Amino acid sequence: MNTFDFKNYLAAGGVDQQLTETQVHEEINIIFEEFLNDSINENIIEDKTQLEESAIGLITGGLLSAPKLLALLGKLVKKIAKLFGKDTSEEGVAAKIEKAGENLEKKYIKLLMKAIKLTGLAKKVWTKEDGSIDQDELHDTAEVVFAVILAVAAISATGGAISAFKDGSALFGALETGLTGIKGAEIAGILGKVGSKLAA
Repeated sequence: MNTFDFKNYLAAGGVDQQLTETQVHEEINIIFEEFLNDSINENIIEDKTQLEESAIGLITGGLLSAPKLLALLGKLVKKIAKLFGKDTSEEGVAAKIEKAGENLEKKYIKLLMKAIKLTGLAKKVWTKEDGSIDQDELHDTAEVVFAVILAVAAISATGGAISAFKDGSALFGALETGLTGIKGAEIAGILGKVGSKLAA
């Protein structure tokens, strides 16, 4: 028995939606490529007062002092927001993050790690005492930044204000479920300081 419902398929976006997602992914890859190949990328110099801060504090401080990196993340936010489709309720977007968060992370985390390494964002977190790179810590740093990108993209897709989202919302719950090792409170903390700059 054939259970394919053509009307529902078209209502959900049909082929156009699939093409749009492919185009968005292609555009995201181009954004990363342009950033990583830019010969005048900034290098974040950590303030001595930041050296004893938590990883979240270092990430926040680094983002605030890196206009080019913020611009990269802002472009990614705008593209990823398009992937959330027509359901702009917080619950609808949260469900999409739970479903697609891990796949999106797998697709882009390595590129984000390269961008973080290139700029030196939160370098104290992912550099060992001997100066070598701790790949696990670099991955964790990229994962936190990616969660912030997803959160801002999701809030943009719902039409909500960054300041209205608090730890404990459906959105932060979805981020905790869809990504590994990220706490909603951490994301909410970074969003409070840099979210509006990424959504601009």
